[in-house]
Amino acid sequence: MKKTSLLVSAALMLFSGLVNAHGPVRAKLTATILIDAPAAKVWDVVKNYDDMSWHPSIKSVKGDGSNKKGAIRVLTLANGGTITEELKAYEDSKMSYKYKITEMSSTGTIKHAGQDETIPVLPVGNYAAELQVTDKGGKAEVEWVATYYRAYVNNNPPAELNEEAADKAVTDVLTKGLTNLAKKVNPSATPAVQIDMKR
Repeated sequence: MKKTSLLVSAALMLFSGLVNAHGPVRAKLTATILIDAPAAKVWDVVKNYDDMSWHPSIKSVKGDGSNKKGAIRVLTLANGGTITEELKAYEDSKMSYKYKITEMSSTGTIKHAGQDETIPVLPVGNYAAELQVTDKGGKAEVEWVATYYRAYVNNNPPAELNEEAADKAVTDVLTKGLTNLAKKVNPSATPAVQIDMKR
């Protein structure tokens, strides 16, 4: 009996250690907002891939003016960092497009586990997203879905590169963007962004 109890305790400790020391897990964060304006009017503001003037955290965008698959845009952030993104799909009839981050600048480095670790401007890896506008009874529902991993690929990430840092950063990007978009289209709006997180 004592032996069984010890084995069970050892197994539980091992399992607990594995859970706490897991590698990156894919996250899916969905941000949704209902805007009191026609869907076509909202789509008109966001439809140009290289125009993100509706997002308050983005200072400027450099692109080729194309909404074609493979188009590249470089975002210069308000804090001076840059993010390069590639357009993966674009459907004007469905008022949606998909894109993926291909490159990011960093905010510096930290020492962790004896190594220098780069901190990207958005602490995520393998980030892809889709933005879609849908008509909901004369109003516009905007859904922005991002899938990503934390930036640190090994076990035991530092606080700057863990899941919490990734989730907070992505939530901030999507929430600020959708809130500002709603106010740009309808200045008297009091928008509320709904967040759904899955991992």
